[in-house]
Amino acid sequence: MEVLERVRRTEFLGRDFLTWLWFKSEANEGRFDLGELGMVELWFDGKVTLQSDSDQDVETITCSGENPSLREARFALTKSKKVTQAKLRLIVGDNEWSFTLDSTWLNFKSLKTPTVVHDKKDDPEGLFYERVLLIEQPLRAIDTLFSSFIKIRTSPEWGTQELPALIEWVNQGK
Repeated sequence: MEVLERVRRTEFLGRDFLTWLWFKSEANEGRFDLGELGMVELWFDGKVTLQSDSDQDVETITCSGENPSLREARFALTKSKKVTQAKLRLIVGDNEWSFTLDSTWLNFKSLKTPTVVHDKKDDPEGLFYERVLLIEQPLRAIDTLFSSFIKIRTSPEWGTQELPALIEWVNQGK
């Protein structure tokens, strides 16, 4: 029970992270410098689920479509809804992943990796290791982004620069 109680007390961080990630993705035209991973692109890709923060009446809104701006989801942010899931597209070099990220546990759902190029007949172990690498890369990217978010979220810069810019971006969604 202790673990679940901790999750309940800190679940706002995952929701704030997904909202911040959406904001930064749009503000930076999808580009993020992740140090040793290099420059990556990360986009919200057509489906966002938002939920009210109220414990009493939980309202869930799912917005999906081809429009990259997701106007209805942005509008829901102005009505105090929080992002609970988002379908993301990650591009690192020539590789592209698609997955849904959950805010509570930061779980990956429906991870679609780039095509494996190893030949199964010639190198079955190489096929396995390449597949593991292709699964590890988006995990490392999200870990790095979450670490950056936590550093900013706990710094004085959050209240003076980042949060006001985020609030302005949310209000532009009206």
